[in-house]
Amino acid sequence: MTEAAVEIVEAPLAKAWRTRWDWAAIAMDAIWFSLFLVWFAGRIVGDRNSFVQWISWIPTLGVVAFGCVWLVCRAGDRRRHRLRRWGGLACVALAAGAAVRGDFRPWKDSVAQTPQDIRIVQWNTDHPSGNDPRSMTALATISAEHAVDLFLISNRGSITTQDCVHQWAGANFSNVSAGPFACVTHFPIEEARVIAVTGHGYDMVWVAKFVVRPPLWNGRVLRIAMVDLPSKPTLSRIQVAQELLVAIRRGDLGEVDIVVGDFNALPGSLILSRVFPTFHDSWAEAGSGLRNTWPRLFPLWSIDHVLLAPDMRAISSTTANPGVSKHRMNVVSVRPR
Repeated sequence: MTEAAVEIVEAPLAKAWRTRWDWAAIAMDAIWFSLFLVWFAGRIVGDRNSFVQWISWIPTLGVVAFGCVWLVCRAGDRRRHRLRRWGGLACVALAAGAAVRGDFRPWKDSVAQTPQDIRIVQWNTDHPSGNDPRSMTALATISAEHAVDLFLISNRGSITTQDCVHQWAGANFSNVSAGPFACVTHFPIEEARVIAVTGHGYDMVWVAKFVVRPPLWNGRVLRIAMVDLPSKPTLSRIQVAQELLVAIRRGDLGEVDIVVGDFNALPGSLILSRVFPTFHDSWAEAGSGLRNTWPRLFPLWSIDHVLLAPDMRAISSTTANPGVSKHRMNVVSVRPR
């Protein structure tokens, strides 16, 4: 076969290959831009609209990961479609910026510590980790690393009995419980009561209040609200917020300094802004590292929060992997302003 004949045979094959690649590139572009637009719409709408609130649960880190895959696949195609390539790159940059702003902060602000600083661990041990000896080991480790003053534990189990508390926290720590919550601290405890419990099954709303007196706060007490909200992502957040508002008013929660717990709601959720409109997020103020707390092995969502009243300040806020439970811990240092 002559060279001319070979060229005639290879030309259609090369053309077919380019056509298949073009179609693959178009499909990849369509998937990426569609995902980005739906995610972006979810960021704007949030859970304020119960009909489309589910799209707000699209994880930003997942979008960034897919965007990076798209970049790798499109990196070798420099022949044409310049507008799509640069537009897609801009979308990746926007998603990455949102992730740094709301999910992962690689830097840590340096703030001088004072004797009034209180180190708090908030953790949903979740069943059956509340009865797991490994949870005691995790709590003992975090206590030693951060010199924790106050543990606020949801879905408490046998690890929060007084004997167990002495093993993992120390002999000077005591425990009080209210509903599914436990407050473990070496501060004097002045109040522990259930504020409200509504719903049934997995749709229950729990609220409790604890009051402790830090010795170095010049007589001022620390008033704590703990909440545990339904976990169904399709459940109307508007309905949950209204139910929570009614519950805390009926139970006479009163003024509190911090609100912690498993909200099963994302930062900026209607639940946070409507029920606690004057409170600010500890991680948004002083966070570093990864913010997301669930699921523990591959944390994509931040559903466990530590909210602070206007006269409280977060000095540091991060998460820790306890190696057990479905949730990560929030480790926060706070002080009064």
